[in-house]
Amino acid sequence: MITAPISLPRSAAQNSQDDALTRKLTRKENDALTLRRMGVVDIGSNSVRLVIYELLGAAATPIYSEKVLAGLGRGLKVDGKLYAPGAAQAFKALARFRQICSAHNLDKTFVVATAAMREASDGPDFIARVAREIGFEIECLSGEQEAQMAAYGVIAGDARARGIVADLGGASLELIKISDRRPGYGTTFPLGPFVIEHNKSDDYDLAYLRAHIAAALSGIERDFSAHNDTLYLVGGAWRNLAMIHNQRTGYPLPILHGYAMSAESGLALASWAGETAAADLMNWPKLSSRRAETLPYSGLMLEALIQKLNPARLVISPSGVREGRLYASLCDKIRQRDTLMDACRHLALGNEQGRDFGQPLFDWLSPAMQAFPSAFDLSSETRLRRAACLLVGIGKGLHPDHRAALVFSDVLFAPLSGLTHKERAYLALMLFASYSGTIETPHAAAIDYHLLEREKNCARIFGTAMRLGSVISALSPQTLSNFTLTADKKSLRLFVDEAASTLLNRRGQMRAKSLASLLDVKLETNWTKSET
Repeated sequence: MITAPISLPRSAAQNSQDDALTRKLTRKENDALTLRRMGVVDIGSNSVRLVIYELLGAAATPIYSEKVLAGLGRGLKVDGKLYAPGAAQAFKALARFRQICSAHNLDKTFVVATAAMREASDGPDFIARVAREIGFEIECLSGEQEAQMAAYGVIAGDARARGIVADLGGASLELIKISDRRPGYGTTFPLGPFVIEHNKSDDYDLAYLRAHIAAALSGIERDFSAHNDTLYLVGGAWRNLAMIHNQRTGYPLPILHGYAMSAESGLALASWAGETAAADLMNWPKLSSRRAETLPYSGLMLEALIQKLNPARLVISPSGVREGRLYASLCDKIRQRDTLMDACRHLALGNEQGRDFGQPLFDWLSPAMQAFPSAFDLSSETRLRRAACLLVGIGKGLHPDHRAALVFSDVLFAPLSGLTHKERAYLALMLFASYSGTIETPHAAAIDYHLLEREKNCARIFGTAMRLGSVISALSPQTLSNFTLTADKKSLRLFVDEAASTLLNRRGQMRAKSLASLLDVKLETNWTKSET
């Protein structure tokens, strides 16, 4: 049971490294935006993976990933030990990962192990051998610690998350509550596909497995009811089920970051995977047999969770234990930052045509924003507009004839935290409109699926306003300060300081007229007609 934040096991060397890193990150006032690189090695019951991240503020962007499907948990129900071939494969992978981490000169590397390692009788021997021969100090997480790291991972992906996190691995299932950026009560169950006892044989006995899962989860609705809340799904098996659902329904945005479905759709998917399509999933295209074999069990467990917890919707979390371990290592001040803003800053880093222009542009547009129509509530709309401004001008080095389309695709598919798919489509359309007045976009099906015409118009209006500010200032905050922009329901007012009247050009006038036309208001300006 989790009732308070958990302290992870620490060695003297790890404490010393953390102290040094903390001193580095607090050396100066702006260190929250110090770019650094960290690695996480995740030794799971099915896979062993290394992911290297670049961190800017609270945002962690993966820049390298490598994994092996070692299946360490396969031996647990046989003899209570790590699967021997998998242990050899995992050890070899860890030795390689150690060399990769050293070559990248990372600020910090975390090595965590979950259910298979903590449950196997020979787990301590494996951990000791890795420390002795490879030099990795493995943090073997308890079930409660694993639940908390999964919760932190979901929060790192979207601080607005509220509901129940369900993290399914090869040898365990963790459930934990989250709200207000904090993990709540959580627990663990020995319910992964590698540890469920079969009825008499290894055959897939549907009725027996359903009864076994139901018995193990008996009474969980008392502590984990998700009525009118969200069930966040963490784990590779559920991501793959969502990918299949994405394909089968013809969903036009083929990404799993924040992929959402109704509880009814999730229950239909779970029942289909656990029963109707159980045999077909073993040969599903582009899925390895080791990954595919866990999907029918995952479907049955998802079916049971939906029936017992009664969530309003399901969301595939873009992050889990690995990202949670990174997030838990950050100081409170950095954890309070909006990961979307920091992720946008990181995406724009080095790609801006105008440096440090995003925040001044947002501030400049703010007096006029009250007259702009909105697709979301005020808080969400303002957040998305700020994010769009932080991305304005990205695409340095791209051919100008194709920049709008390429930037649109980058934003639509970028691993940005803290976005629903609808918000992602809206943000991408704002950026597209900041480069082009064209109505038709790339991936138009994704835009049409998520946005009504009124909402598309809202995105285009703000994108056009961004374009106006960019054009008249040449992406320079200093130049932009010579202009003021205000608006109401009747007019759009753009004025330039008299001393800076030489900044007048035809393109600026055209962009101002375009914005006024979209707003359906009169343009008022002290600019005179320009021939330039």
